[in-house]
Amino acid sequence: MKLVTDEPGSREARKTIKRYLKDGYSLYTVDIALAESLNAIWKHTRIHRDLEIEEAKSAIQDLTKIYDAINILETRELSNEAAEISLTKGITIYDSLYIAAAMKLKATLYTADQKLCSISKELVVSNLLKPHQ
Repeated sequence: MKLVTDEPGSREARKTIKRYLKDGYSLYTVDIALAESLNAIWKHTRIHRDLEIEEAKSAIQDLTKIYDAINILETRELSNEAAEISLTKGITIYDSLYIAAAMKLKATLYTADQKLCSISKELVVSNLLKPHQ
């Protein structure tokens, strides 16, 4: 979401992603990321009402382009590990999928979710994307 909308931390998230792409790193996410982000755009448009419909449509186009350009891990290939993480750490399966993906790839997990970052640090290297104060 931070890559396609203007919210706290968006500028920093974009800067971080651009830097890693420039340095030749590969980006990965899990297949649920698209659905989760589309739902967040809907929420900003219909519930929070801080995103106009035209802005939402533009964000969806940008989001789809990003999703098409990165590597996707399927829920199925992460399901056992994610379920174990979810059950033992008491977090949602959705959040657990991102941790399981980072574990599988031996990669750093980047997130703007403070709780996810804190819990994931017990299992993988993770960094919190946060706005400058």
